[in-house]
Amino acid sequence: MEKLMDFRKFINNLYKYKSLSIIGLEKNTGKTTTLNFLINKFKNKKLGITSIGRDGEERDVVTYTNKPKIYVNENTVVATSKSSFLKSDATFEILDVMDINTPLGNIIIGRSVHPGFVEIAGTSTKSQTIKVINKLSEYGCEFIIIDGALSRKTFADPKITEASILCTGAAFSEDIDMLTEETYNTLKLLSIDKAEKDIVQLYKENMKDCKIAFLYGNEVKKSNLKTSINASKEIILNFNDYLKFVFIKGILTDNLIRDMLNAKLNLKSVTFVVEDGTKLFIDKNNFETFMAKGGKIRVVNNINIIGVSVNPVSPSGCVLDYNELWRKLKRKIDIPVFNVMDYDLDVME
Repeated sequence: MEKLMDFRKFINNLYKYKSLSIIGLEKNTGKTTTLNFLINKFKNKKLGITSIGRDGEERDVVTYTNKPKIYVNENTVVATSKSSFLKSDATFEILDVMDINTPLGNIIIGRSVHPGFVEIAGTSTKSQTIKVINKLSEYGCEFIIIDGALSRKTFADPKITEASILCTGAAFSEDIDMLTEETYNTLKLLSIDKAEKDIVQLYKENMKDCKIAFLYGNEVKKSNLKTSINASKEIILNFNDYLKFVFIKGILTDNLIRDMLNAKLNLKSVTFVVEDGTKLFIDKNNFETFMAKGGKIRVVNNINIIGVSVNPVSPSGCVLDYNELWRKLKRKIDIPVFNVMDYDLDVME
């Protein structure tokens, strides 16, 4: 009953949003199964679907394992590449051919006039994905789902969708304790607290033309670096007693955290600000050490993870004890955790 109530909470929350991304810790953690569940759940709404990368193929092109197909109902609007469009056995009315090219051809937007299976291969950049979402909205889609590709957690970016589901499971680790810890750590990074309103405004004003900036009281010093990836040396050189904030546009790397720890800097008075939690590429141990020494990270935009979808079966056939996994995850996180295969949609109506 406890698990059912948790799942009902997730279902009820879904209706607050108009767009959702599905992201995964690993291949075969249940993204396509979760997508199919949502397609069925929203069968009475005009649904829009696209993908980051490729999905819906019969065999995984990376792991060569069989995987579930994507099945769409009538009146579903799909944005996919020309090649994938031609492989789908649903019948479509072509609405638009977008000026967005992919390795599998231009993005085509079609409305299903007869249900069937589809292969979805979408764009590979955030800016292109936003254009596709806007186009799906123009064609009257009431709810839009973005299906993420391999470990593309960056597409949980709140500038792309209003909410996200994180998929995890035995494909990532067949050890329940390790899987629980890694899922929790990913959620912790994705859910970093938002910076204060005035700091967010300063960030937006100053980061239009630079990748790194330093805030000393009311003075802002902008770096000439073209990327944040190798910024350790400059950031360390700019540390002093007056430094209050370091703004980073791009990723905050594990190398930077490690280099600052090795330099034995006084981290307590400085806050690092990044765009959102998808920009944090930090090892668990280094992150915990950084925080223990007084380090602080804030974001400009919050990521809204509304549920964790669990696939307890690995491609090798290992089946985890889902009840144990659910209990251990719920001890650490307060958002709904569920396995969509456990639920009959008729029960949820």
